[in-house]
Amino acid sequence: MKITAPNKATVHYLYRYSNVSTPERLEWLRIIIQQHELYFPSLTQLNDPADGRPKLAQMPGYKFAAYLFDDFLRRNPNVSTPVRTREQFVIYYNVLRHGASHLQRLFSQGLNEELKDYRIYSLTKRHENLNMWAKYADNHAGYCLEFANEGPLFEHAIEVTYEEAVRMDITNPDHRNGYFFFFKKPEWSNEEEVRLVLPRNKGSKVKINPRWLTRIILGKNISEEHRNIIQKWAGEREPRLNVALAYYDEPDQALRLR
Repeated sequence: MKITAPNKATVHYLYRYSNVSTPERLEWLRIIIQQHELYFPSLTQLNDPADGRPKLAQMPGYKFAAYLFDDFLRRNPNVSTPVRTREQFVIYYNVLRHGASHLQRLFSQGLNEELKDYRIYSLTKRHENLNMWAKYADNHAGYCLEFANEGPLFEHAIEVTYEEAVRMDITNPDHRNGYFFFFKKPEWSNEEEVRLVLPRNKGSKVKINPRWLTRIILGKNISEEHRNIIQKWAGEREPRLNVALAYYDEPDQALRLR
């Protein structure tokens, strides 16, 4: 079964909610504003333990053994015939002895270990999502960054699909294309996530063009101290960063900006 390709984000702006609840997090914001640098968390730092970790499709023992042997040949193309024969016997014997299900679980754990160093920067499509303000921006005491969806970095901004991902068949090349990074369970759908994925061994920090960060929106409950600090940083920046303050419109029951 083929995995459907996720969609590129086409909205004009993308948003990132966060907080300044600790001095460390406040410093992270300063680096974004003044040094134009984004930190991409690893999979293990995300709040969904299933994020970026595909479920493997179960397969019969003979098929799993054949895959392991083909993988051995791929990694050792010049191995001698006696070694090939011995390795094939060892693989099929161990699959028969320990059971394909048990070995596939071990294989899945090994795959997750390899994937853990991929990094994901999570964004969303709206700045007035009350749930996101409450959950990620310290109950409206944090901020929301606005990025223009343009430039080489955001060319790779992909919308998350909220459905159970197709189980990954490791023998199917179409299932090894990384699309599983962009599937999440339906209970996360209110986040309307768009994400950037940074391959492993590429570091954790990405420099951006300062013009891609177009505005910072301060939460309606942000402290005066933090508001003054952030406005100062925004004013010192080149180009100057626009600052908006969110407030709650009670008659319309909606978040507005001033």
